Amino acid sequence: MLFVSLACRLALAAVMTLAAVAKLRAPGAFAASLEGFGFVPARLRRPLAVLVPATELLIALLLALPATVTAGFLAAALFCCGLTAVPTLVVVRGQKVACACFGASETPMGGVHIARNAVLLAAACLGSAVALTRGGGVPGEPPGIALAVVAAGLLTTLAVFVDDIAALFRAPVPAGDGGR
Repeated sequence: MLFVSLACRLALAAVMTLAAVAKLRAPGAFAASLEGFGFVPARLRRPLAVLVPATELLIALLLALPATVTAGFLAAALFCCGLTAVPTLVVVRGQKVACACFGASETPMGGVHIARNAVLLAAACLGSAVALTRGGGVPGEPPGIALAVVAAGLLTTLAVFVDDIAALFRAPVPAGDGGR
């Protein structure tokens, strides 16, 4: 189980770091996307544009330090609850809000974003369960570590590029429709 915990730990730390860096590179895009939610007051948009990536970086740091792995998993689980609730609320309300999770994007939040965040929440919960019962150590067998690293890389890639991957499965727009 430590291999599974390590894969969850690495994936969550990578996803949180990449999301934070993307938001910090374009804080205006993230703050602007908060406007579309309709439930974030204007006075809170700028502070949230700093607070959210700061929280993501803190979670990544907690997951990186052996003494704070359990706290990192628990913080990630709580944070991912919010990350799953926000697009769910947007979809239920029928709003069209661009997902600025990994920087500026044209793709409105939808089921694929809810699924992505739910998978990250599941990884945080699974990692928390293992860390609480077996500790947050790193297993000693190199093949298992390599497999955990590959699994984390795959999960990170899927999470970061979910919009692009989903676009591959959408029906193409027929020529002559002007892109409608």
